[in-house]
This record gives sequence, structure tokens and C-alpha cells, in this order.
Amino acid sequence: MRSNLRILALQRESHVARGVPSLSVAARITEMLDYLQYQEKVEYISVDEHAPEVFNALEWADVLIMSKHASLAALALVRQARRTGKKVIYDFDDWIFSFPKYSGGMQHKDKTSLIHEILSHCTHITVANLELQSKLRSLVGDTVLLPNGMWIEKYRPNGIHDLHIPRTNRIVFTNADFIKLNAAKELFLTALQIFFLKHPFLVMDFYGDPFPELVSLPFIHFIHRIPYDQYIRSLASSRYLFAITPLGADEDPEASSFNECKNPFKYLNYAVAGTPGLYSSSPVYKNVIENGKTGLIVQNTLNDWTSALEMFLCEPLLRRQIITQSMADVSSQFHIKAAGDVFLDLLGVS
Repeated sequence: MRSNLRILALQRESHVARGVPSLSVAARITEMLDYLQYQEKVEYISVDEHAPEVFNALEWADVLIMSKHASLAALALVRQARRTGKKVIYDFDDWIFSFPKYSGGMQHKDKTSLIHEILSHCTHITVANLELQSKLRSLVGDTVLLPNGMWIEKYRPNGIHDLHIPRTNRIVFTNADFIKLNAAKELFLTALQIFFLKHPFLVMDFYGDPFPELVSLPFIHFIHRIPYDQYIRSLASSRYLFAITPLGADEDPEASSFNECKNPFKYLNYAVAGTPGLYSSSPVYKNVIENGKTGLIVQNTLNDWTSALEMFLCEPLLRRQIITQSMADVSSQFHIKAAGDVFLDLLGVS
């Protein structure tokens, strides 16, 4: 009799960028399953929802898990899973029933009814944060909080002893979708242009989806999306001076409900990579970052972004302190083990 639970992690296309795989599936699901498989708690395979072999994979599995899937293919798989007595888990890490103006997800046809049909067949619904859990309660009922986390040893097998190796002349900006600002977008872009004009020896590596303003930013070195674990390893090996993370805050009231349901994955990623960060003063970051200790919180104004960029560049001691403190914070508060324990408990596995 086999001892390990068999899990099928369903892949899908990104909701905000056509032709690229979902980052949510990687950050929320397969990273956790990699950890649990390494711990010999589960076996899993990852297959795209449209792949010819996906029904064979489902027959092999005991559990089907998906993240924000909204397709007829996913619905067919969920129905087949329930017909054959399998457990089905649906994970939310974003508010997907509407998108803000800045998002490429606005191009997608509303799929609320299809999502609800998929959810009606699920045995468990998990969510990434308390704000999202509260907002979903009236729509889907009870959910389980599955915390965000990082498998830190996977990317830092030697701990933090090498975090203070001298930095390069490069800054990093990561963004799926379009730039997540409305009212302050031009101010933010102007702050970048002023900063890089003043410091022409600096380069910004941008990982993610192309956005319309990209052509007007000659200091950016564009890197297409790469697989999640490859991306974290690239961050960790690149010795970036620091990272920037813009996100709409009080100045974007029409996007506030959507943004408040987001998750601080960029902070988690950068902390594990040993990269100090500047983050917009949005609740998703203010709620987890201790300003001046684990990161810098920036108001979305021209003056604040310009000042923060200059200060971070000129204060290496502050950057080093943030590297150490943010790494310690993520190690103690956001290790992937916590998510793995919740997941196993949800499925009744000890």
C-alpha cells in the first residue's frame, strides 16, 4: 500500500499576459508541493489544463489543486475529479472577479459564473490572506487560510553569510501585468527618468511583462518572464543594489479593493534573494514591512520616489541592515513549512 498522497497541480495561462504560464500557480502551489515532495510527504505532477495527458494525470492523482482557474477545461477536470471521488482544492491569491484599470486582465471576458460553477464542485477553497478571506466570505462561504511562504533553503543553502558581498551597478524591478499605478504612474516614471539621468552608470533589470511605457525608459534592460524558481535564483545571484516595487495606494481609490487583496510576494522574494527594497505605501506592504528596518515605504509622489531612490543609493549601511533584517523576518514569519503544514492538515495527512 502506497503511503504518499498523489497530487495533480493544474497549470494555466496567466490571466494578465497571453501565452505565459501563471506565476500564482508557481508561487502558491508548486513551490509548496516541491517542498512537501522533498520532505517525502506527497508525490505530485504539474500538467497544463489543456494538455492531452491531463486526464491520465488526474486518474493517477488523489487530489486536484488549482489556482484561480476559470476555463471550461478546468471545469471538465473538476467534474471528472468529483465523479471519481477525488478531492479538489481551489486557491485564491487575488480578487479575480474584477480587475482595476491598470490591469491587462481588463481584456478578459467576465468569467464569474464559470468560476462559481468550478467552485461548486470543489471540496476545499484556500485563500492567501485575511483581507481576501473576508471579501470572499459572502461569495464562497468558508475558506481556509493557506499562508504565503518561501522555501528559503532552496535558494540560500548556505544561509546569509554571503549577503554582504559587494553589489553590482544594477537595480531590479519585477512586474507582471502593466504598471500597477493609475494616478501616480507618470510621477513614478518621471522619478525614474530623473534618477537614471543623474546616475547614468546604473542599469535597471526589469523582469516581467512588457508595458506601453517601456520604450520611453532607455535605462531598462528587459527580461521576459522566466520560471519562478529560476527567477528567484537569478535575483539571488545578481547582487542587485536594491529593488523597486510600485503599487497604487490612497491616490488610487478605485483600485484599492483589488490591491488590498494582493500579497507581498515581491518583498518575500527580494528578502530571500538578499535584495533591499523600496515599496509603495500600500497596505499590502505596510502591513508586513517595518519601515526603515525590513524595507523602505514610499509615498507615490514625485518627491518621495525621487528622494527614496537617492537615499537608498547613497546609504549602503542602511541597505545592508535591511538585507539582514528582511531575511530574518521572512525566515521566521514566511517559511514555506507553515503553508505545507496547513495543506497537509487540510487533507488529513500527518
